[in-house]
Amino acid sequence: GLFSQFVQLLPLLMLFFLSFFNFPGEDVSTHTGGSKYFSLTHSPPFVNPLSTKLTPVKDIPYFVTDKFMRTYYRDRYQLSQVERMVEKSYENYLVAECKNQQIYKKSLEKSAMERSGMTQADRERQMKKSSRVRVVAVCGVARPIS
Repeated sequence: GLFSQFVQLLPLLMLFFLSFFNFPGEDVSTHTGGSKYFSLTHSPPFVNPLSTKLTPVKDIPYFVTDKFMRTYYRDRYQLSQVERMVEKSYENYLVAECKNQQIYKKSLEKSAMERSGMTQADRERQMKKSSRVRVVAVCGVARPIS
């Protein structure tokens, strides 16, 4: 019935819900930077776009405040410290996204195997969909296979 369909969709709903909010005990920095100096997302007061130049990983986009631009931007030492924080926050974000993709892929596989009332063709389509989600462990980002 309706309840059993809801229970079957629950893991997928939880995945989407958790991807929009922080996990318990997770640092805010995985999504926005969680810093008074920068944010990984454009949102006031973080309106000035920059990208990393002084860290080993170049071109990570981030946003800073007007005050940051006036006080820290010209200080190479301070800027390098902030860019290291940006790099770490971005790494944390990628790791979290990788985990979310792994959970999503497992939920697709589980759904295909456990659904009652599903024809063999539907089950095979669901498994094929699951196989198109490839988790790239090197960089922590999942992308569909083209």
